[in-house]
Amino acid sequence: MAGDSIARHVADVFSREGSNAWYIKPAGDLIPRGTSCASCGAAEFEKANDIIDVWFESGASQGELGKRPDLPWPADVYVEGHDQYRGWFNSSIVIGVGAKGGSPYRTCITHGFVLDEQGRAMSKSMGNVIDPGRIIAQNGAEILRLWVAMLNFKEDARFGTEILQRLVEAYRKIRNTWRYLLGNLYDFDPAADAVPAAEMEIFDGWALETTARTGRRILQGYQDYEYHVVFHSLYQFFTVEMCAVYLDIIKDRLYCSAKKSRLRRSAQTALFRILKDTLALMAPILPFTTEEAWEAMPAFSGKTESVHLGLFPAFEERWLEPDPFNEQEALMAVREKVLKELEKARVDKLIGNSLEASLSLAAPQAQLGLLRKHEAALPALFIVSAVTLGEGGGPELEVRVGRAPGEKCERCWNYATTVGLSKAFPNCCSRCSGVLEGNRT
Repeated sequence: MAGDSIARHVADVFSREGSNAWYIKPAGDLIPRGTSCASCGAAEFEKANDIIDVWFESGASQGELGKRPDLPWPADVYVEGHDQYRGWFNSSIVIGVGAKGGSPYRTCITHGFVLDEQGRAMSKSMGNVIDPGRIIAQNGAEILRLWVAMLNFKEDARFGTEILQRLVEAYRKIRNTWRYLLGNLYDFDPAADAVPAAEMEIFDGWALETTARTGRRILQGYQDYEYHVVFHSLYQFFTVEMCAVYLDIIKDRLYCSAKKSRLRRSAQTALFRILKDTLALMAPILPFTTEEAWEAMPAFSGKTESVHLGLFPAFEERWLEPDPFNEQEALMAVREKVLKELEKARVDKLIGNSLEASLSLAAPQAQLGLLRKHEAALPALFIVSAVTLGEGGGPELEVRVGRAPGEKCERCWNYATTVGLSKAFPNCCSRCSGVLEGNRT
């Protein structure tokens, strides 16, 4: 009902009831009898036609729903501050029930308000308001989107210079991780070079299973409108599982193995899947960054023109054998113990870089079988030059750190006794000289 029609209707009602409490002008305006302006004393008024009542009009805004296929009635979600339970949420449902017999929204979400770093409400009088336009001009809109995603929006949220700096650092970590993945896929063709799951190296499968576990947590976060779960899950995944563990483990294979070897292609297969899946997961939060990275990705079957035209990954594939994390987590536990011993060796000045170390592991029988099964992968797992295994006499794993024998290979930086055996590449170990010889043919 238009504003003038409502005013005339109300005027008619009061006229029929013979009310003397209101002064009704012919144009249909309603004001209390005897009303005058407190400033000038004027008693004649003209009705403004641009607004009836702020809550009625906001509640009636649902009238736009149902006019287009992408704006159905009822809406999936109404979002407003937690002061709107008696405001927009209430007026919307009252008008919706009266006009169409039902609620205009299926779900309503309330958010808190923005505070300064001291927890005070932002106000112009206090001078603590931060202009979003200035933040966007200095750091880009992605930073503000990331801030919204990283906090629990249901509560009041603080914002200031220190928080902004942490946001910038978090964004750089995410962006630089994607950049690193892209940089190592420059020669990777998913259709021709991808390694089947059964043939992948153990920690490549571990990385993909960890990605899937993280991805399922992120999808549930979206489903529950818990966007801080989305951000923190991905950020921890990139910071801990990726940068602090997996990317360190595979550097040697990526940089030093033969270009088309299964070892290198296995790592690239994992990086490709991790990049593809995480870009899709973060597209709603970092739309510009993910779009740029998506465009730079290697072409693959089913790649959409834009990351925003695709669907979230389902994470239904299995990359490891049943009960997948038993062996991998056991090896990671060994890694933690080894890293502590390597740090002690650094403090004692026995080694500097971990590649200067050779490890001797004496393991109980139950643990020794697992270590022998993956013996070839242990130097990369621990980032040392050599690992020898033996059976220990005690119930716990014993780790001894010594100086690695041989000379430092100028290509892979590992220490090996085979450095100098190649006449063509005298400063390289046998593995690197073999790779270089292959590159020449």
